[in-house]
Amino acid sequence: MVLHMESIVTKRKCFICEQELRDGVEVLGKFLCANCQQKLINLSPFDDGYDFYRQKMIDIWEGYMKDIKYKNRI
Repeated sequence: MVLHMESIVTKRKCFICEQELRDGVEVLGKFLCANCQQKLINLSPFDDGYDFYRQKMIDIWEGYMKDIKYKNRI
């Protein structure tokens, strides 16, 4: 019996682009596809999409902090 890797690895929805893809990583419980990973790696603060990607990463961080019930004690 031959199993293809594609049938084992399920597609997941990217938190940034919302596409259903297989390749990517999980960051603080949210899936990021390989394409968005590359965009983040190569992104400059002067790029047009910077604010969009920055806000998405803030959303991931805030969601994580909420999930662990973090309380700001400052």
